Amino acid sequence: MEINHKTKRIGKIALIAACSDEKEEELVKSLINSAENDQKLAVTFVSGITTDIKKVFVKSLIGCAIQNDLIEKKDTQVHAIVHAGLDALKGIISDLGADTSLKIKVAIVRDKHWVAVAIYGDSAYSSYTNHERASLGVMHIG
Repeated sequence: MEINHKTKRIGKIALIAACSDEKEEELVKSLINSAENDQKLAVTFVSGITTDIKKVFVKSLIGCAIQNDLIEKKDTQVHAIVHAGLDALKGIISDLGADTSLKIKVAIVRDKHWVAVAIYGDSAYSSYTNHERASLGVMHIG
């Protein structure tokens, strides 16, 4: 399979969108959601304690992707986005306790063959222990 420069960049674009503020995010969206580009971007937010995040993350991810026409309700496309999302989530929560608070921004970028899910946000046991976190998952979507 040939990998072009666009395919290599979807992870980078997802990370930039996840870390950006609203103004920067709109710029990224306008650049890639154009008619001449096969890449699309969507963003969602998830927050709560770690155990809550695990329960709502996949639903939020799939809902965001479907509502923004990044995927269709086909098992292979849903499977790919869930895989990429769980890979990214694992990088965020791997060393956190069950009672850690999270506030994360999730960016999804899709092109013809690949989907990237990037997460950026904060984790904390209390307001005095905030940590920035970021992670990325990429999966072939077929």
